[in-house]
Amino acid sequence: MPITGTGILSYRAQEGFSSLLQPGMRVIVPVGKRKITGIFIRWNDAVHPPAPEKIKEILGVLDEAPVFPQDLIQLWQWAAKYYLVAPGEMLGAMLPGGALREEEVLVKVKKKHAGEKQSPPAQTEKVNAPPTSSFSCLSTLTGPEQKLWACIREKKRVSLRALRRQFPTLVLPDALQRLVDLQLVEMQKHMRKHRAPREGLANAYLNVAEEGENARVRLSSYQQNACEKITAVLRAGDFRVFLINGVTGSGKTEVYLQTAQAALEKRRRVLFLVPEIALTHQLVAQVRARLGQRIAVLHSAQTGAERWDEWRRIARGEIDVVIGVRSAVFAPMANLGLIVVDEEHDPAYKQEEGPRYNARDLAIVRGQMASCPVVLGSATPSLESFAHCQIQRYTLLELPERVEARPLPTVEIVDLRQRQRDNAEDRETSRVFSALLRQALVDNYQMGKQSVLFLNRRGYASYLQCRSCGEVLSCVQCSVSLTFHLQGRELHCHYCGFSRQAPDCCPLCHEPELGGGGVGTEQVEEALLRLLPKVRVARLDRDSVRKKGVLSKMMESWRAHEIDVLIGTQMVTKGHDVPGVTLVGVLLADVTLNLPDFRAAERTFQLLTQVAGRAGRGEEPGRVIIQTYAPQHYSIRCAAQHDFRRFATLELRYRRNLGYPPYTRMVNVRFEGKNGERVQKAAEQFVARLTNRVVQNERGPTVLGPAPAPIERIKGRERWQVVLKGYDRALLHEVVRTVQEELIGQGRSPQLRIIVDVDPYNML
Repeated sequence: MPITGTGILSYRAQEGFSSLLQPGMRVIVPVGKRKITGIFIRWNDAVHPPAPEKIKEILGVLDEAPVFPQDLIQLWQWAAKYYLVAPGEMLGAMLPGGALREEEVLVKVKKKHAGEKQSPPAQTEKVNAPPTSSFSCLSTLTGPEQKLWACIREKKRVSLRALRRQFPTLVLPDALQRLVDLQLVEMQKHMRKHRAPREGLANAYLNVAEEGENARVRLSSYQQNACEKITAVLRAGDFRVFLINGVTGSGKTEVYLQTAQAALEKRRRVLFLVPEIALTHQLVAQVRARLGQRIAVLHSAQTGAERWDEWRRIARGEIDVVIGVRSAVFAPMANLGLIVVDEEHDPAYKQEEGPRYNARDLAIVRGQMASCPVVLGSATPSLESFAHCQIQRYTLLELPERVEARPLPTVEIVDLRQRQRDNAEDRETSRVFSALLRQALVDNYQMGKQSVLFLNRRGYASYLQCRSCGEVLSCVQCSVSLTFHLQGRELHCHYCGFSRQAPDCCPLCHEPELGGGGVGTEQVEEALLRLLPKVRVARLDRDSVRKKGVLSKMMESWRAHEIDVLIGTQMVTKGHDVPGVTLVGVLLADVTLNLPDFRAAERTFQLLTQVAGRAGRGEEPGRVIIQTYAPQHYSIRCAAQHDFRRFATLELRYRRNLGYPPYTRMVNVRFEGKNGERVQKAAEQFVARLTNRVVQNERGPTVLGPAPAPIERIKGRERWQVVLKGYDRALLHEVVRTVQEELIGQGRSPQLRIIVDVDPYNML
């Protein structure tokens, strides 16, 4: 199966392959003029197979055992069909990068053997006898291995690719390793040996986890009930989806750990999915401390080679527990006993490049295929998961109390519309912080407590605008304004990465009247230092932690109380359990509320609830102050009251009335290209073909568009989109698939790209 192919391709196997090849092995196959790595799926059992002389041969086999097990083949085929992508494209997303690249390796005869003549070993020589001459060790080689050695010795130096062509039925990695061990040959690029992955923050917090490893954990009645129900299904070997809706600090992680321990006792394996490894460091450390050392970690900070090393260890059965981000849902684990999806609501589980799969949903499909329970956990569950609980498709388990009966933080809302200019000496500081928040920050600092300030905007100002002519400095490649960053006085586009030096005057009217609009995390940091000049402050956003190791050191300092105030974007909302935090300030709670997305209210509620949950996780009670221009909005009110049920009731009513998920299914078809007219024409042609196939009844899909995307241009490509909604998922997918196949030629054109996004999350 070629990586970028449109379907399964047939190849002819040379004599001897029938006993060597197994489904899930990597092979080298020709595709056009290229030779690429693919996965052998099955023998062709068609009634009328292609004529052997018309198909090409497999050139070589890379593995001695399958690296892509049968259950993953099944999941791969399901995912490709559901997400309406080519099987080869889906396969490329599943396999780690190191699996799809063949290293250029040169095999050379060792210098001490280069001029020697080989003499056949005596037949009476014992196989395991120590060598008495340069070549007496050859008796330990098999016949094919001796032929391989003879070939290499004759050529003196030969590439690994050439050897694969000459010895297609020989598992070369093992054979060459034997020659290396016998000191007959050397490799210019030696075969990789396993390297321990870089786990960063997991190690930084390992001591914390170990301190509590032997401590007796007393479960609450709610935790005990959740553990018993999950464990009962696990021990029965059944499939069921559990949704743990637990308030922040309610002990969801302890439920994960105890049920995982039950799976290991049954000699079954466990898969943990987390949104981002770097921001869930404590979970990684706790799993390692509680569940042993047979653990693999898969995340994007690893190189392709490191991830391939971990993949092979997992496939060989050397690993009992895998922890990873969304791509870890494809880990080659046999005998799965439990799958845990922590923070299941997080948008990070949705892939936004290549095949747009949702790892949470694929985890559920995989659990069903493996007949094991799947545990979804969140303080703010996605409305899709909660709606499944309402119809008993999932089992809801609630943890309504914090551990040790700690109270939830008190929440106060500041109406920014009514806030009047106070008598603060520093007007810049008062522009960022309300009087209530300013005083709370001062009091918390003086008491030696820690605070969190949350603003979901990076940089110093959201845009620069000329106060003379009104010109806003925009990106040359995207239809968005450039964000002003104080550090380096640069303008950045957060969509395409374009940057430039901020000018001193307006590029249009040339007046020196440029001023910033909007507030970013850099400006918050500046205002805080004006308010508290001696405060120890750190900023946690994508700009501040670009360098390797910075995030790890920052989190160590944060937990050690070497930082008084942590300012950040949504990165501060995830996975941080620091007992010293007693104050959380939310500066503009309605930033995400105004996005052109039907999930805007849901994301606002989730972010506010999650960041509020950082306060009061220790012995001291917590306090949260929310500044907003929309104080009456139900998402903000419900977050302030820690009331997920009420929010879900109101939001689901809105979704049902307007026909949005979870009551319907959606597909977003996006068209991108340099030529705007051509993009628009392709979108209109797509809709015309759709209209001819849409069943005209109340269950048929509704077609919205074509229309320009909310962000009309990104990276120099014009963007149009067509949104389809329907109650019948199978019918909706079939209609899109049919039209997609008709226009597949256009979708592959470099001038026009057609992207099909099933169950979309990002509507921008």
